[in-house]
Amino acid sequence: VGISESGNHDNRNYEDDWGERYIGLMKTDDNGVNNYEVQANQIYAKNLVGKLMIAHGAMDDNVPISNSYLVVDALIKANKDFDLIVFPNARHGFGMDGLYMMRKRWDYFVTHLQGNIPPPGYKIEFERRVNQP
Repeated sequence: VGISESGNHDNRNYEDDWGERYIGLMKTDDNGVNNYEVQANQIYAKNLVGKLMIAHGAMDDNVPISNSYLVVDALIKANKDFDLIVFPNARHGFGMDGLYMMRKRWDYFVTHLQGNIPPPGYKIEFERRVNQP
C-alpha cells in the first residue's frame, strides 16, 4: 500500500537544477538509456502490485501535476488499478484541502493495511489557538 502526494516522478519533467543536483547531468549509456530514465516512475508502473493512491494539486507551482499524469497514463496503459485525487484549487501542500488529504491518507491505510472500515464522513477540524498572556 502506497501513497504519492505531489510526486516528482520524473526529473526530466521538473526543474533541471533539482535533477542535476541529485542525479548529475543527463548521460546516456551504450544501451541508449540515460540516468534520468531509470528513476522515472512511469517506466515501472507496469510492475505495480498492491494499492496505490496518487494525489496532486492542480495548481501546484512546485511539482507540475503533469508529473503525476505521467504515472497515471502509464498505469492506465498497463491496465493497473489505482486511486487518484486531484485538488482543483490546491498548490503543492494542498492548502485548505490538507486536512481532507490527511483523512484520505489515514482512511487509505486503515482500509488497505488494517482491513478495517474508517468512520464515514469523519472531518478533521483545525483550531487556531491564540497565546494568551
